[in-house]
Formats: sequence, C-alpha cells, structure tokens
Amino acid sequence: MKQLYLLLCLISSLSLTAQFSKTHYLPPLSGSENVLSEEQYIYISTPSVAPVAFRVIYLGGEVINATVSRDAPYVLSMGFVQDNDSQIMTPASEVAQIRADKGVIIEADDLIYASIRLIAGDGNQAGELVSKGLAALGTDFRVGAMVNTLMEEFSQVHYTFASVLATENNTQVTFSDIAPGASLLNNGANGSGNFSITLNSGESYVVAVQGPNNVNRDALIGMHVTSDKSIAVNCGSFGGTNGEMFNLDLGFDQIVSRERTGKDYIFIRSTGSDPVEKILLIASEDNTEVFLGSASTPSYTLIAGEYVTLDGSMYGPNGNLFVHTSKNVFAYQSVGDNIRTDQANQELFFVPPLSCETPHVIDNIPLIELVGSRVFTGRITIVTEASSTLSFTINGQDYNLSGLSGIGVTTEGPTTVDGNPGFETYIISGLTGNVAVASTTQLYLACYGSSDAATFGGYFSGFTFRPEISQDVLDESSENCLPNLQLSVNELTGFDTFQWFYNDVAIAGATASGYVPTQPGYYFVRGAISSCGTELESEKLPVGLCPPDTDNDGVNDNLDLDLDNDGLVNCAE
Repeated sequence: MKQLYLLLCLISSLSLTAQFSKTHYLPPLSGSENVLSEEQYIYISTPSVAPVAFRVIYLGGEVINATVSRDAPYVLSMGFVQDNDSQIMTPASEVAQIRADKGVIIEADDLIYASIRLIAGDGNQAGELVSKGLAALGTDFRVGAMVNTLMEEFSQVHYTFASVLATENNTQVTFSDIAPGASLLNNGANGSGNFSITLNSGESYVVAVQGPNNVNRDALIGMHVTSDKSIAVNCGSFGGTNGEMFNLDLGFDQIVSRERTGKDYIFIRSTGSDPVEKILLIASEDNTEVFLGSASTPSYTLIAGEYVTLDGSMYGPNGNLFVHTSKNVFAYQSVGDNIRTDQANQELFFVPPLSCETPHVIDNIPLIELVGSRVFTGRITIVTEASSTLSFTINGQDYNLSGLSGIGVTTEGPTTVDGNPGFETYIISGLTGNVAVASTTQLYLACYGSSDAATFGGYFSGFTFRPEISQDVLDESSENCLPNLQLSVNELTGFDTFQWFYNDVAIAGATASGYVPTQPGYYFVRGAISSCGTELESEKLPVGLCPPDTDNDGVNDNLDLDLDNDGLVNCAE
C-alpha cells in the first residue's frame, strides 16, 4: 500500500528543473542492421549523499527498483544487443509502427540525472543521450541530425531518425516539413508529405530515412513534430557524418519544445577538423535572422524549418562562437577529435540557450570517462558568466580550479567571447569518476570523450522549467502522508526565494525551500530566481491524511482484517 501511494503521489506532481528531475521520459533510439547497437546502458546519478529510491519502468514490461546516491551512481546494463531490438532501441524493420513496448520512464523520489550511453558498430561508434527530465515534454519540435551533405557516397549505412513517446491517451502527433522526394522507411504511403498518428500514453513511434536516396541525406533536418498533448522527442543520426569522407558516426539526443529554445547561444570548438566541427541552427519561425559574434548585420535569414550550418572555420581565435538570432532557434552542435585523421570521432548533442534562469550547479555526471567498462579520454567544456568562481567535487573530494592540476587535470581558460563579453569559456581535460561542477553564476556544461574511432558525449545543463516538489517522510518507519510529510524544493535548482500555497492561498511565513503541511489539501510552491525577476509555479500536489491504525498493529484500518487485534478476524466477531 505504501509503495502504491508513493507512486500515485509522484505521478500527480509532474514538474521540474532541467535535466535534474524526478521523472524522465525516454523514447527509443533507432538504427539499422548496418550499425548494430551492442552495449547499452542507462546511467543515473544524484547529489544526494543519502540513497534515493527510483524505478525504471520498461514500457510494456518489467519495473526495476533500485537506489542511487552521490558516491554510488547506478548503471543499468541493457545487455549486448546484436539486432538493434531492445527496450531502448527500435530496429529499422519496426520503424513506422505504433509500439507499446519500447522506451522507458524513470521515476524517483527525489531529483536525479539520467542518460543513455552505448557502444555500437563493432566498437567503432559510441553515443550518449542526456535526458532533459520533464523539460523534454512539449508540443512543438524541430528535428536535427548530422547533415550527410559533404561526402560523395551516401548509402544505407547512413541513417537518420526521430522518435516520439506519448504521455497521455489520444495524443495526435503530426510530422511535417519533410524534404520533398524523401523516402520514409516503411512508410511509402505517406511519401514525404505531412501525416499524423494517434498515440496512447506510453506508446512510441519512429520516423526514419536512410541511403541511398540522395534526398534522404538531410531530409528530416528541420522536420516539424507537433502534438496536441505533451510528448518527448529523441532525434539524430545512428550512422551519419558532417565530413566529406565516407564515414559514419552516432549523434543523437533528447530535445526540448520550441518555447524552451532561445535566441542566444555560445559554442566551444573541439579538436576535430573544420567540416566535422559543425553547428546546426534550425529556425522555428519565418524571417529568423542569424548574427555571428559581434556582427551587427545578419549573416543568414531563415524561414521556419530551414537550417544553416556553421563549421569549425567560423569559430573565433579564442575557440568559441557567440550566436544571436532574432527569433528562437533549435541549436545542435557536432564535435570531433584530432586523435584520428579519417574524420572519425564525431558526436552531436542538443545545446541549451543562454538563460538567466539556468542553475549554477551540475551535481553530478557519473563515471564521466566510461561507457560500460571501456575507458574514454575526453574533456568538459564550460560556459559561465565573466569573473565567476568555479568549484569542483570529484569522487567526493572538493577542488578549486587551480587545484585540478594536482590530480593531473588540465585547464584552459577563462577565455573571452567575442560579441558577448559578459561570458567566458573553459576547457577542462582528464577528469575521471563522478564529477560535480559549480559556478557562482549560470553554468553550461558539455562533456565528451573518445576511444579510438568512438566518441560519446552530451550537454548537462540548461532548460530551467518549474520547481519540482519532493516529498520526504519525517519518520522512516511510517508512511508518506500527514502528519509524517515534508515538502521541499532541491537547493540545486537555482530558485532562491519561495512562497508555499495551500488550496491556492499563500501560507503566511512559508517562504523557505521546505514546508511541513498540517492539513490535507492541494499544495504548490512559487519559486523565483531573484536576479532574473521571474517566478515559476510548481504543479499542485495533493496531500492526504494517513489512514488510521486504531489497534496499533502496523496495519491501517482500511486494510486490517482484525481491527481490535484480538486474534479474530472482523467478520468472525
């Protein structure tokens, strides 16, 4: 009974901040038999020193219950999959089908980070998807991937996909702005025209294209995915390239809806060749002007669904690039590595916009150098406000920036940003283990690593949404209900002032991050980030009284077959 009550309360309080969330919806990835996803893992982490209980729900299947803590991240191995058919993978043969048995939902008792990491293609490819938590949910998306436009030969090994997962019954999802002449996999009846499907809660659907149809190179880039109820969307390449050599890599991520994209972005170059160091910007509205660096005139003007790419030659001498747009854009970044000369080691991730509301702490990225047991060498890149102070916690030990050299970690920065002097960038290499980073101001952090031809990575910050209420019991031996309940907002979310409400009325004096409710009813919190001047409200959370236990036998009266504990069942008295 207690577990069921907890689950119902959790489902009824969906709200969040960024990737750091209590609930994560993960649609399946997708690939063809030409690039097999082999090792598959889900990584879960938390800043909490005390264990946090969570559930990994295999849609259409089992539920895995476990705990995670700061110093003991959780790694769920999905096994070695040889046919791209797993809980988190839809094979090409099953694309364009409505499935109720693909994808996962992760629910936790407190805020956690979640990501998918995998190794594919006989170990030559790797990839990572970083969950955006409940900030992933929305109704208006634009798909991105590797563009595949520079290499001469385009074949079946090149595969681009977008997957959606519904959160409510009778959700209509529409796919539009597909390149004319494209051939959708297993979906010839729709050609490249607009089409719609209807999904129920927990159902997923995948759209995909692959070679050799030349139009399919970038046919899905800018595709418009809209819905009448909230969905989650993954997209990218499971075999693609931004370079001119015949090559393929993985690059995919979970994205957010248009209202959580922005107009200002800072990108940090990696060490790959110019063609693979690619920024992809997709307009969400007509007449979107794109300004680079300190330029006062636009370099590009885009219509809705149109995209532009910026390669490595367009970064400034400081290795970063500020981009401002007149209207919101969807921003993706592909990176490479110079450890090979064949344009291997490409990776793609979704990039958050600059926002005053962005949290100052990422705590933590688990086992930053690993995919399973394989060790990758890599870096983190950081964007933060000028003159900020950075601090680090690595495997439970605290360091300042200068102290990192003592553990073999190299740092570059702070580096100024042309066109946006209010920000600066850093590159930090050689980190291992569980890594937390804090800044005194906004913090944007990406991490990626390479091992021979394989590269994985993702962005771990941005996309502030609403405060999310956690429920803590005051007495661990009792239930999660009145009078044994405390409500709280995690301190790492960035909110610094609070007002709690009971049945829509402000509670006098309830202005801390936590509150102990005294009456049954509906509670919510209004959180503010004082430096931004914005206020955001959580969802309303129902709080109820614990059922009585009049005979003190540890069984609530509504379930107790012997209410007076005299050894006789109620019906026999």
